[in-house]
Amino acid sequence: MSAKSILIGFLPWIAFSMISTRVGPGAVGMAALIALVVAAILVARSVARGQSPKLLELTGMVTFAAMGVWALVDPASDAFLAFYGRGVAALVLAAVIVATLASRPFTEQYARESVPQEYWDSPRFHEVNRRISAAWAGTVAVMGVGHLIAGALAQNAAEYSGYLASRPGDLILNWLIPGLLVLLTVRYTRRVTGADAPAQVTR
Repeated sequence: MSAKSILIGFLPWIAFSMISTRVGPGAVGMAALIALVVAAILVARSVARGQSPKLLELTGMVTFAAMGVWALVDPASDAFLAFYGRGVAALVLAAVIVATLASRPFTEQYARESVPQEYWDSPRFHEVNRRISAAWAGTVAVMGVGHLIAGALAQNAAEYSGYLASRPGDLILNWLIPGLLVLLTVRYTRRVTGADAPAQVTR
Protein backbone atom coordinates (compact mmCIF):
# COMPACT_ATOMS: atom_id res chain seq x y z
CA MET A 1 0.00 0.00 0.00
CA SER A 2 1.30 3.41 -0.94
CA ALA A 3 0.97 6.08 1.75
CA LYS A 4 1.52 8.59 -1.04
CA SER A 5 -1.67 7.44 -2.76
CA ILE A 6 -3.61 7.95 0.46
CA LEU A 7 -2.19 11.45 0.88
CA ILE A 8 -3.24 12.31 -2.67
CA GLY A 9 -6.80 11.45 -1.63
CA PHE A 10 -6.63 14.26 0.93
CA LEU A 11 -5.82 16.92 -1.69
CA PRO A 12 -9.39 18.32 -1.77
CA TRP A 13 -9.24 19.02 1.97
CA ILE A 14 -5.79 20.56 1.64
CA ALA A 15 -6.95 22.81 -1.20
CA PHE A 16 -10.01 23.92 0.74
CA SER A 17 -7.98 24.58 3.87
CA MET A 18 -5.32 26.64 2.15
CA ILE A 19 -7.76 28.85 0.27
CA SER A 20 -10.43 29.35 2.91
CA THR A 21 -7.94 29.94 5.72
CA ARG A 22 -5.53 32.21 3.88
CA VAL A 23 -8.15 34.31 2.13
CA GLY A 24 -10.80 34.24 4.85
CA PRO A 25 -14.47 35.21 4.68
CA GLY A 26 -15.69 35.73 1.14
CA ALA A 27 -13.65 32.87 -0.30
CA VAL A 28 -15.44 29.83 1.09
CA GLY A 29 -17.60 29.29 -1.98
CA MET A 30 -14.55 29.51 -4.24
CA ALA A 31 -12.52 27.26 -1.94
CA ALA A 32 -15.30 24.65 -1.90
CA LEU A 33 -15.61 24.80 -5.69
CA ILE A 34 -11.87 24.30 -6.19
CA ALA A 35 -11.86 21.43 -3.68
CA LEU A 36 -14.81 19.89 -5.52
CA VAL A 37 -12.96 20.16 -8.84
CA VAL A 38 -9.87 18.55 -7.30
CA ALA A 39 -12.00 15.68 -5.95
CA ALA A 40 -13.69 15.27 -9.34
CA ILE A 41 -10.30 15.11 -11.05
CA LEU A 42 -9.21 12.38 -8.64
CA VAL A 43 -12.40 10.41 -9.35
CA ALA A 44 -11.86 10.79 -13.10
CA ARG A 45 -8.24 9.69 -12.62
CA SER A 46 -9.31 6.51 -10.84
CA VAL A 47 -11.92 5.72 -13.50
CA ALA A 48 -9.40 6.34 -16.30
CA ARG A 49 -7.10 3.81 -14.65
CA GLY A 50 -9.89 1.25 -14.57
CA GLN A 51 -10.24 1.52 -10.79
CA SER A 52 -13.25 2.22 -8.63
CA PRO A 53 -13.38 5.78 -7.24
CA LYS A 54 -11.88 5.90 -3.78
CA LEU A 55 -13.90 6.67 -0.67
CA LEU A 56 -11.80 9.77 0.01
CA GLU A 57 -12.47 11.08 -3.48
CA LEU A 58 -16.23 10.51 -3.33
CA THR A 59 -16.48 11.92 0.18
CA GLY A 60 -14.59 14.99 -1.00
CA MET A 61 -17.01 15.53 -3.88
CA VAL A 62 -20.08 15.25 -1.68
CA THR A 63 -18.64 17.28 1.21
CA PHE A 64 -17.43 20.22 -0.84
CA ALA A 65 -20.41 20.24 -3.16
CA ALA A 66 -22.64 20.54 -0.08
CA MET A 67 -20.39 23.19 1.46
CA GLY A 68 -20.31 25.18 -1.75
CA VAL A 69 -24.10 25.11 -2.05
CA TRP A 70 -24.38 26.10 1.62
CA ALA A 71 -22.10 29.11 1.07
CA LEU A 72 -23.95 30.20 -2.08
CA VAL A 73 -27.50 29.71 -0.78
CA ASP A 74 -26.79 31.30 2.58
CA PRO A 75 -24.21 34.10 2.16
CA ALA A 76 -24.52 34.88 5.86
CA SER A 77 -22.88 31.52 6.60
CA ASP A 78 -19.67 32.50 4.82
CA ALA A 79 -17.94 33.84 7.92
CA PHE A 80 -18.89 30.74 9.92
CA LEU A 81 -17.59 28.44 7.20
CA ALA A 82 -14.39 30.47 6.86
CA PHE A 83 -13.59 29.90 10.52
CA TYR A 84 -15.08 26.43 11.04
CA GLY A 85 -15.49 24.92 7.57
CA ARG A 86 -12.21 23.04 7.53
CA GLY A 87 -12.94 21.57 10.96
CA VAL A 88 -16.42 20.49 9.88
CA ALA A 89 -15.06 18.97 6.65
CA ALA A 90 -12.38 17.04 8.56
CA LEU A 91 -14.84 15.67 11.11
CA VAL A 92 -17.22 14.60 8.33
CA LEU A 93 -14.38 12.66 6.72
CA ALA A 94 -13.39 11.10 10.06
CA ALA A 95 -17.01 10.02 10.62
CA VAL A 96 -17.19 8.42 7.16
CA ILE A 97 -13.93 6.53 7.74
CA VAL A 98 -15.15 5.27 11.12
CA ALA A 99 -18.52 4.26 9.64
CA THR A 100 -16.78 2.03 7.09
CA LEU A 101 -14.36 0.34 9.49
CA ALA A 102 -16.60 -2.63 10.18
CA SER A 103 -17.57 -3.22 6.57
CA ARG A 104 -14.73 -2.15 4.28
CA PRO A 105 -11.91 0.00 5.69
CA PHE A 106 -11.04 2.73 3.21
CA THR A 107 -7.37 1.71 2.97
CA GLU A 108 -8.39 -1.61 1.42
CA GLN A 109 -8.96 0.23 -1.85
CA TYR A 110 -5.31 1.25 -1.85
CA ALA A 111 -4.02 -2.08 -0.53
CA ARG A 112 -5.75 -3.99 -3.33
CA GLU A 113 -3.56 -2.20 -5.84
CA SER A 114 -0.52 -4.08 -4.51
CA VAL A 115 -1.93 -7.22 -2.85
CA PRO A 116 -2.95 -10.25 -4.99
CA GLN A 117 -6.72 -10.63 -5.32
CA GLU A 118 -6.80 -14.06 -3.70
CA TYR A 119 -5.95 -12.41 -0.35
CA TRP A 120 -8.55 -9.63 -0.44
CA ASP A 121 -11.06 -11.61 1.60
CA SER A 122 -8.61 -12.97 4.15
CA PRO A 123 -9.34 -12.07 7.80
CA ARG A 124 -5.78 -10.77 8.21
CA PHE A 125 -6.12 -8.45 5.22
CA HIS A 126 -9.26 -6.91 6.73
CA GLU A 127 -7.68 -6.71 10.18
CA VAL A 128 -4.54 -4.91 9.02
CA ASN A 129 -6.52 -2.42 6.96
CA ARG A 130 -8.94 -1.85 9.82
CA ARG A 131 -6.02 -0.89 12.04
CA ILE A 132 -4.54 1.45 9.45
CA SER A 133 -7.90 3.03 8.64
CA ALA A 134 -8.63 3.52 12.34
CA ALA A 135 -5.28 5.31 12.73
CA TRP A 136 -6.16 7.66 9.86
CA ALA A 137 -9.63 8.23 11.32
CA GLY A 138 -8.08 9.22 14.64
CA THR A 139 -5.62 11.55 12.93
CA VAL A 140 -8.33 13.26 10.88
CA ALA A 141 -10.63 13.57 13.92
CA VAL A 142 -7.91 15.19 16.05
CA MET A 143 -7.07 17.51 13.17
CA GLY A 144 -10.75 18.43 12.87
CA VAL A 145 -10.98 19.34 16.54
CA GLY A 146 -7.79 21.38 16.23
CA HIS A 147 -9.23 23.21 13.22
CA LEU A 148 -12.36 24.07 15.19
CA ILE A 149 -10.32 25.44 18.09
CA ALA A 150 -8.17 27.44 15.68
CA GLY A 151 -11.34 28.76 14.06
CA ALA A 152 -12.71 29.89 17.39
CA LEU A 153 -9.43 31.66 18.22
CA ALA A 154 -9.36 33.32 14.79
CA GLN A 155 -12.97 34.43 15.08
CA ASN A 156 -12.31 35.93 18.48
CA ALA A 157 -9.20 37.73 17.21
CA ALA A 158 -11.06 38.97 14.13
CA GLU A 159 -13.50 40.83 16.34
CA TYR A 160 -10.64 43.01 17.55
CA SER A 161 -8.05 43.16 14.77
CA GLY A 162 -9.68 41.91 11.57
CA TYR A 163 -9.18 38.51 9.95
CA LEU A 164 -5.54 37.46 9.83
CA ALA A 165 -4.45 33.90 9.12
CA SER A 166 -0.82 34.21 10.26
CA ARG A 167 -1.37 33.76 13.98
CA PRO A 168 0.37 31.33 16.33
CA GLY A 169 -2.92 29.48 16.82
CA ASP A 170 -3.39 29.06 13.09
CA LEU A 171 0.19 27.92 12.57
CA ILE A 172 0.16 25.42 15.43
CA LEU A 173 -3.38 24.03 15.21
CA ASN A 174 -3.94 24.18 11.48
CA TRP A 175 -0.51 23.26 10.18
CA LEU A 176 2.18 22.10 12.63
CA ILE A 177 0.09 19.62 14.62
CA PRO A 178 -1.73 18.25 11.54
CA GLY A 179 1.59 17.91 9.74
CA LEU A 180 3.09 15.99 12.65
CA LEU A 181 0.02 13.75 12.95
CA VAL A 182 0.07 12.96 9.25
CA LEU A 183 3.80 12.20 9.38
CA LEU A 184 3.30 9.80 12.30
CA THR A 185 0.34 8.11 10.59
CA VAL A 186 2.26 7.74 7.33
CA ARG A 187 5.10 6.12 9.27
CA TYR A 188 2.65 3.81 11.00
CA THR A 189 1.11 2.88 7.65
CA ARG A 190 4.51 2.12 6.16
CA ARG A 191 5.57 0.12 9.21
CA VAL A 192 2.43 -2.02 9.18
CA THR A 193 2.67 -2.57 5.43
CA GLY A 194 6.44 -2.84 5.32
CA ALA A 195 8.68 -5.88 5.39
CA ASP A 196 6.10 -8.02 7.19
CA ALA A 197 3.20 -7.04 4.91
CA PRO A 198 3.04 -10.31 2.94
CA ALA A 199 2.70 -12.36 6.11
CA GLN A 200 0.21 -9.92 7.58
CA VAL A 201 -2.25 -9.93 4.68
CA THR A 202 -2.04 -13.54 3.54
CA ARG A 203 -2.75 -15.38 6.75
